[in-house]
Amino acid sequence: MEVYTKQGTPIVWAASGGDYAITLASIADDAARQGVKGDLGEHFAERYAVLLEINLDVAPTAGETIELYWAASLDNTTFPGGASGTDAAYKAGEEDEWKKQLLLIGVLVVTNDADTVVQRQLFVFSPPARYGCPVIVNKSGQAFEGDDDSHKITFTPLIRVQ
Repeated sequence: MEVYTKQGTPIVWAASGGDYAITLASIADDAARQGVKGDLGEHFAERYAVLLEINLDVAPTAGETIELYWAASLDNTTFPGGASGTDAAYKAGEEDEWKKQLLLIGVLVVTNDADTVVQRQLFVFSPPARYGCPVIVNKSGQAFEGDDDSHKITFTPLIRVQ
């Protein structure tokens, strides 16, 4: 028996035009932001292709990073790592301590490009619960672009079919 994977309907976190809100404009270096809590569905996929797209305001030093985490919730109310499930700053000044309680989706290693270049990285992630919210930690050495036109996080279900 052969087993294949098909892509399901994407779930998008963005400032506007997405399924859930996350405002990433002008996020400073060493700052973090969390998105609105999302529902992956009663029957959610085992794995997701997670695409992180970020536009930096000034060219960073190549090799610096942007970290993407997930604050999973069984009840859509209680979140680890001090996350609240709202589109808000995340643990200002204490990001590096609190993020350790979150699930790391992946790390985007940035290139020395800015403004007109959207930096992208695709990860595969297995969420442990139906609910959760993304958390971005900016370690790129530069702030994110001041508009939200190209910042977004896309979860695409990877569905097994026979």
